[in-house]
Amino acid sequence: MNPKLIEPGPGSKSREIAVHQEEFLIGRGTDCDLRLKGTAISRHHCLLRFRGQEASITDLGSSNGTFVNGQRVRSQTTLHSGDEIRLGTCSFVVDLGDRVNPEEAEGIAATCKLPGVSAKAPKNKQNNEGK
Repeated sequence: MNPKLIEPGPGSKSREIAVHQEEFLIGRGTDCDLRLKGTAISRHHCLLRFRGQEASITDLGSSNGTFVNGQRVRSQTTLHSGDEIRLGTCSFVVDLGDRVNPEEAEGIAATCKLPGVSAKAPKNKQNNEGK
């Protein structure tokens, strides 16, 4: 697992924060792995854990809470790729490195069924092929 947090920015810009350890502390404290500024962020706000193929987040008693997909974290909560973590005004998207990038999926792409894509050729192509 190669987890990272993606912080959306203005326009199409975003910041990727690689996580290289099993436990990743987020907060305002100088001992945090990710230090965030802001009055809504506690000194030790939350802890992310990565063990094997599992990821979780625990709120460490922060005053303003930790949220995953809009739901307040009340106990240890499992994380999945695509989940949104929000701490105060800061938000991050979880990427556990378990999703296949379409550009890297040579053999897989041919077998994936994409929404809105039909295996049939467009009508104008079918009409032109017989001529």
